[in-house]
Amino acid sequence: MKRVLLGVLVVSALAGCSTPLERRQAEGNYNYLEQPEPVPLVVPEGLKSPKVSSEYVIPAPATGDRILGARIDVRSPLQVLPLGEGVRLQESADSVTVLLENQRDEVNLKEQIMTNLSEFLGHKNIGIASQDDLQGRVDTDWIEVVEELGGSWWSKEQYKLRQRYGFEVQVRDNGHTGSLTIELLDHEEFVDQQDQDIALTDSDKRRYTIDMLNNAISYMNFKQTQQNKLRDLERAEGMALSLATDADGNTTFETQAGFERVWSRLDRVLPVLGFTVKDLDKSQGTYYVDYDPNEGFWANLWGNNDILALTSGAYRVKLTEVAQGTQILLQDADGVALDGELMNALFEQFSDYMQRNVKSL
Repeated sequence: MKRVLLGVLVVSALAGCSTPLERRQAEGNYNYLEQPEPVPLVVPEGLKSPKVSSEYVIPAPATGDRILGARIDVRSPLQVLPLGEGVRLQESADSVTVLLENQRDEVNLKEQIMTNLSEFLGHKNIGIASQDDLQGRVDTDWIEVVEELGGSWWSKEQYKLRQRYGFEVQVRDNGHTGSLTIELLDHEEFVDQQDQDIALTDSDKRRYTIDMLNNAISYMNFKQTQQNKLRDLERAEGMALSLATDADGNTTFETQAGFERVWSRLDRVLPVLGFTVKDLDKSQGTYYVDYDPNEGFWANLWGNNDILALTSGAYRVKLTEVAQGTQILLQDADGVALDGELMNALFEQFSDYMQRNVKSL
């Protein structure tokens, strides 16, 4: 079995009737492979050999497998995206590594990276074949992607790609600098159970490795961002909410805190609950937001119990000063108040995050 270095697989959508193998190949034919080898010039006896320039001599290929014709991957290369604060790239001939910086003394960097890595693999539904937290090593199980090829039911073929990956986490003695290295352990491609014997080039290996790396560090960066938001939220002074009714008879959330404090608090709470603030008008006391629990791994980060009882889409969060303090009303994109049943369903999560205070656990 071939053993090579690699990263995560992302199979692109079918382009017309092309197969996964054809998508990596150049268009046209490979007639140049049938060209005869050039023969040396034969100079008759008694004549002088002409002078021949060596400027355009094509060097002989290196020994080993010759990657020619349909076996050449013509896709453009990928680049590492060092997403997140404190992430730096470190390349080598056989693998791609990112360096991760951490300046928080209370955080065990190795434990944090290993935890985030395990959660990332779980998010991608990638099984773990072996894991050694002490050595900082994780090897995945086989990842299989299957596609059916062909335009009609009687001529379909099954394409299968199988890969396994290895991850290595190391942290320096200072505890503030760590590294994450990703490598491909095995790679196989089959059409109707027949091994295609694909020989990966260095470019192939790098493409897969970088793809996995970008997915992993993107997830870890998002996770760290959300942890920082929660940490900031818990350090800020919280406030209690209760259910109330506004002057128009709509169900609202009510707090005894003043407008300014509630406005500032929502700026922290809304992103944690899965809202993206698109615009705001403080003079009208309104946040214009989008909600999508599936965007950016929300469902996997917080769990089903923390996903709001809202459909994805645009909403408004409107604040109104009242004699008792401040009321919070959720509206749809047209400014129509959400019904009382839905507001009741949303109350528990809003109340939880609005009243979180300094850590006491």
